[in-house]
Amino acid sequence: MNKRVVLIGPGRLGQAIGRLLAEAGYDIRAVISRDQGRAVEAARFIGFRHAATTELARAAEGELVLIALPDDQIGEMAATLRRGGHLAAGSVLVHFSGLHPASIMLGEQGPPLGALAIHPLQTFADAVMGVRNLPGSPCSVEGAAELLPLAEQFVEDLGGTPFRIAAECKPLYHAAACFTSNYLVSLVAAACEMLCGCGLEKAEATRLLLPLLTGTCHNLSVLGPEQALTGPIARGDQRTVGKHLQALGQMPADLGEIYRVLGRKTVEVAQRKGTIDPQKAADLLKLLADQ
Repeated sequence: MNKRVVLIGPGRLGQAIGRLLAEAGYDIRAVISRDQGRAVEAARFIGFRHAATTELARAAEGELVLIALPDDQIGEMAATLRRGGHLAAGSVLVHFSGLHPASIMLGEQGPPLGALAIHPLQTFADAVMGVRNLPGSPCSVEGAAELLPLAEQFVEDLGGTPFRIAAECKPLYHAAACFTSNYLVSLVAAACEMLCGCGLEKAEATRLLLPLLTGTCHNLSVLGPEQALTGPIARGDQRTVGKHLQALGQMPADLGEIYRVLGRKTVEVAQRKGTIDPQKAADLLKLLADQ
């Protein structure tokens, strides 16, 4: 693949994608940032140091123009490129938002420009980790039907696995991704807060929980959610759940609220697993009801 690429927004995700594309043989023509120093740093990381620039007009050099910006800046940047005549005929705009459809970059103009949305189901804590984590990751692709093969090839060149998603499903899809990544981090932070209530230091609490988290993720990958579920709710152990709630009564109220909400969802999973009968489920739900 020798497509000419322009990257606008060389943050963590942009740098990781740019580096992987460069390794796959793409021609990185420009790495555009508002800050020249940041552009140079990103271009050096990607492997095309002399591509660094602050000039949006350089976008015209790209067959693929990658807009790796925060969600609320994507449409505005695409409009700026269109108004300024900074896009070559037949070029394809690509954004990486899990929320917005590809069409957000077209405005009222529509064709002849093309637009694609590609979203890696992966976390980008920094560019280096992104380069390591993205290969092997699933990536959603969305846009005009005739452009989807291009998007799928793009993802495969990154080392990812493409799957198609409908534009109208993207907000729900993105919420699911946030549950899995962002909210998992928040849950571990909440668990650490509980362990700190036991007298442990925060760093030690995190370290102690990580093997449990790793083991749970492994069980999920092998068994799926229902069969991976263990613990007191899966056993129908109301006494243990009651003691948990009693202990959480001494902690900030939001921790008890989180426990109750997730506990009720866990009852549903346990029922699907078949380890609790309807009566035990009803008793647990009563115990876990909002106070």
